[in-house]
Amino acid sequence: MKGKIIALLVFSAGFLLPALAFSQIPLSPKHKAWLENEVVYIITDKEKDVFLKLETEHDRGRFIEEFWKQRDPTPGTPRNEFQEEHYRRIDFANKTFGRGIPYQGWRTDCGRIYIMFGMPIDVQRIRGGDVYPMEIWYYHGNPAYGQPSVFRLLFFQQGGGGEFKLYRPIFDGPKALVPYTFRTPQSETMNSSRGFPTTWDAMDRQAYSLLMESYGPDVAEATYSFVPGVRDMNILHSQILLADIESAPKKKVNDAYAYDFLEHKATVEVSYSVRFIGNRSAVSVLQDPSDIFFLSYVIVPDNLSMDSYENKYLSDLKTTLRLSDPGGKTVFQQEKYIPIELRKEELKAVEKSSFQLYDAIPIIPGTYTFNLLLENTVSKEFTTIEKKVSIPEGNPLWMSPLVLARKVTKESTSGGAYRAYKVGPLLIYPCLNNTFQAKDRLYLFSQIHGLDAELMNGGALRYSIIKNGLTVYSSRKNVRDYPAGRDFLEEFSMDKFSPGAYTIRVGLFDKAGREILSQRAEFILWDKAIPSTWVVAQANPPLDDPYYAYILGSEFLNKGDISSARTELGRAYEKKPDSVEYAVAFAKALLLYEEPGRAKDVLLPLGDKGIRNYDLYNSLGRAFQETDEPKEAIAYYQKALASDGNVVEVLNSLGECYLKIGDKEQALRAWKKSLEINPKQEHIKKLMDEIKK
Repeated sequence: MKGKIIALLVFSAGFLLPALAFSQIPLSPKHKAWLENEVVYIITDKEKDVFLKLETEHDRGRFIEEFWKQRDPTPGTPRNEFQEEHYRRIDFANKTFGRGIPYQGWRTDCGRIYIMFGMPIDVQRIRGGDVYPMEIWYYHGNPAYGQPSVFRLLFFQQGGGGEFKLYRPIFDGPKALVPYTFRTPQSETMNSSRGFPTTWDAMDRQAYSLLMESYGPDVAEATYSFVPGVRDMNILHSQILLADIESAPKKKVNDAYAYDFLEHKATVEVSYSVRFIGNRSAVSVLQDPSDIFFLSYVIVPDNLSMDSYENKYLSDLKTTLRLSDPGGKTVFQQEKYIPIELRKEELKAVEKSSFQLYDAIPIIPGTYTFNLLLENTVSKEFTTIEKKVSIPEGNPLWMSPLVLARKVTKESTSGGAYRAYKVGPLLIYPCLNNTFQAKDRLYLFSQIHGLDAELMNGGALRYSIIKNGLTVYSSRKNVRDYPAGRDFLEEFSMDKFSPGAYTIRVGLFDKAGREILSQRAEFILWDKAIPSTWVVAQANPPLDDPYYAYILGSEFLNKGDISSARTELGRAYEKKPDSVEYAVAFAKALLLYEEPGRAKDVLLPLGDKGIRNYDLYNSLGRAFQETDEPKEAIAYYQKALASDGNVVEVLNSLGECYLKIGDKEQALRAWKKSLEINPKQEHIKKLMDEIKK
């Protein structure tokens, strides 16, 4: 039988930070209640930090006055409507949501949401013997705070009694809504994992089926999406959206005033989630000799918890990677599962080592926000990375950020799996906190793009190591002395330097001695032992695999560069025409490129095989609709609906096709169903009104 979950500690090398200094003056009961009860859902971290640092009751009282002034919608008038409404909501929450439970209603999930957002625009209550009591609250959202125009929140009585808890799709799942006795096997289709979130087990899928059959798509849909009418079962998107929704009240105020009030700058980071763990990480964008840019990352969680089973130690890691453009639109998203299994002797060998996870994806030029969610499904712990990355468009002259490493090896460049931080024959192991020992060699890697012939032949690189503002080492090397052209690798012996903090700087100079580009990085030379590393590097396909053309094409497609998307996705499809994923992506590009006939040629061989795939049938429906073949389009749209329930965009297209062949009754039926899912479609209402005239 399974044993207990153990925590494998990951030791980090670096200087210990001093404890953060908080005020030692205890809070009065009045101020403690204000901070912990009255404003707990709307106060920002900066405001709380400042409030705790204040040393007198008088200053705290003045701060509270300023706190409410910052939120006053009508400054200069005697009333503060925001403050009055806030306390009215607290009173309502206590009277309404505190019944039958041993604590006040403001502490409940329903009370918290009500205090933050007020009365919902609609409430759907579900009371049935085959599900636990549920309520779905609908709200108008504010896109300025990362919300959709309409969102919904699902609450349920866990186990059938007590307060209504807020449903969180990434931690609960549909089975949390259904008593065990009502989870019965359904059809083979619903028990199949295809199309469902990968974290859902068979009971989740059965519970989802029950909700769909008994209460309809709106209720079932709420188990994976907070946005009505969304068919994509990506629960990470929902969790990110929920975080944006729950943090919205704290985004409504510019809390920079708090530090001005305190008259000095400080930063205190507080983690309120017991499941969150910290990490160290490195993220770099480097170009391979194949001319593909790769975003490589390494992440080191603060600990790695493992489960024991029959003398084996197991951990199941999941990474969810997301690239988004400056406007927040997703350019690429990918999920991976990494099982970890160790025998007892293997665990003993690495238990004091630093666990490091490496991976990489190809990336197209542009500026992006890189997000990574790393989950340990065994312990329910998670950690995240967020970093801005940029690749200039065209071929300008630019230098990549520096990568510092304690180890660089050379490997074969022919075939084989591609790994993170691999550039041609070089495999780089970045030093995450840039901490070295005297016995180490410091490897410095950088790339310079857009070098012209003059700089290639007459340019030079100057390396400087600086301590306390003084240059303690300097060297110079001609650009032409580097055989790889744009790749520059240097190594430095650390035994010549004393312990301390340093800056290493690289400058590119032209023939006349003028500095054109430069980059710098900080590092530490430490006189203490640094733990060994335990590296888990994901093996990606060889560089000639269509996998890379598919990812690059998908990024171009999501970014709106249809021509480049068509080229890359065409390459992926040509190498692997039997892949539904590649064919559908290529067809989407062809449809946007106004080549519906070619899209049909790509998809029909797969569509005739009876493959159950929503995207395949929807794309075929679009292709036939755009070639003015509405009857054929209707057949494929109906298959798409059979594959993935009632989807608004398909129902709308289906109505257009029925109208095209003169079947107004069927068109109205399709649009009526579409409006039941998403009533905020004025153009559909207008079409229906015109037909009914």
